[in-house]
This record gives sequence, C-alpha cells and structure tokens, in this order.
Amino acid sequence: MDKKKIAGLVIAAIMVLSILGVVVDFGTQPSAQKMPYGDFKFTPTQQGYTTKIDGKDFAFFYFPADLEYYAVPDNVKNLLEAPVYTVTYDPRSNLTQNFAEVQYYLEFQLEEIKFIEQAITSGNDTLPQKTCADATAAQPVILLQQGSESKITAQDSCIILQAVDGYDLYREAERIVYQILGVMK
Repeated sequence: MDKKKIAGLVIAAIMVLSILGVVVDFGTQPSAQKMPYGDFKFTPTQQGYTTKIDGKDFAFFYFPADLEYYAVPDNVKNLLEAPVYTVTYDPRSNLTQNFAEVQYYLEFQLEEIKFIEQAITSGNDTLPQKTCADATAAQPVILLQQGSESKITAQDSCIILQAVDGYDLYREAERIVYQILGVMK
C-alpha cells in the first residue's frame, strides 16, 4: 500500500509541476511583436492594435494594411484637412445604431485634433439637422449612408461614407481616421 501512495504522490507532483511550468512559461512570454506600417509601429492587442502618434497612444480595431483597399480620392483627402466636421446620418436607416457608434468613434479618436459636430439629416430636437447641403470647405459634412456598395466619395464639400453593412462602415471610418492622423496617405 505504501508503494501505491508513493506512486500516486509522484503522479500528482508531476501534474502539479507541469501545470506550474505552463503558467511560468506563459508568464514569461516576450512582449508582442511590433508590426511596422510606414513610420509607425503597431502592437497587436486582444482588441486590435495600438500605436503612438505624436506622442499620444491610439487604439484601433484594424491594422492599416487591412484597410488599403478602401480608396480615398484626392478631393476627400483635401476635405479631411479641415479643422471642423459635421458627421450626420439618416436616423431612419437600418444602420442607425452603427451610424451613431461611428459618429461617437470619430469624435473620440479625433478629439484633440479635430472638432466633430454630431447631427442627423432629419428628426428630433436632440441633435441638429444637417445634410450635404450644409457642407462648406471650412466645415465639410461627413454623411454616413447605407448603400448597395461600400465606398468613400465626395460631392462638393460633402464626404460620403457609403457602406453595405455595419462591418464595412466601421472599417471605412477607421480608414478615414488613419488618413486624418497621417498614418495612411
């Protein structure tokens, strides 16, 4: 019976030590590899990517190279140089919640760089009502719009982020943020 107890203790010790070995191994993992993109280095995280831009930490959902297929025409790039934007959408759209989230995301990401006015194209008294007709070169309008294809375009001083679904809308918004911050050209 003593041999059985000793064998059981040895097996238990091996199991405990192997678990400790795994915990110690995971605890000593080297930091995540930095991923270069242009002049920036991105660190992968559980939620996406982080990088420093002009000494400030920024967090993103997508790596810039994953968004390169969203073309940003030159007239959009020129409008994105304005210091103030109005971000608006139709509150009757199927993507209303996504539009509101992207509106907030743009304001949050660019809070120290640009002034973002939130608006809707029609509706209630909580937000001002603005459309592309209200756009000027000094204060372009970014219209969030659902459509049959996803694309970034401009008409006069109005930037249109047209998306098929919420997923594309978030990607287009982040592509615009990267453009404004100078990460993507």
